[in-house]
Amino acid sequence: MTQKTQKKQAVQDYLDAVGRGDAETMASLVADDFLHEFLGSTVFAVGKRTFPENRELLRTFRASLVADGKFTIEDIAEEEDLVLAIFTGECELVSGKRYDGIYAASFRFREDKIISMRELMDTKLADAVMA
Repeated sequence: MTQKTQKKQAVQDYLDAVGRGDAETMASLVADDFLHEFLGSTVFAVGKRTFPENRELLRTFRASLVADGKFTIEDIAEEEDLVLAIFTGECELVSGKRYDGIYAASFRFREDKIISMRELMDTKLADAVMA
């Protein structure tokens, strides 16, 4: 990974918190008007979600895991208020299935807070394993 800046570290911290189901840490990293959007054709792509809506999705996601999920950033780039990341996820589900995906996401910042995340995932895998 490239040199860590404050914004890149915030992205890593956010992904780590998602894996743990740690909504409090996530809340500390995002702005009050934060919006999350899944891109593509998947059951999760229902438009933009506010942080409270995203928190509910996080609870459901974490409850489906045997242990904390692990997200590893493979590539990350930053330009002004935008951080782009390609990352992998490793998750063992209580159903016995694996949800090991690859993601691309953009994170927009206002000062030191994330104001939006637009996320593209392996939609076929998400629907097959999580739906």
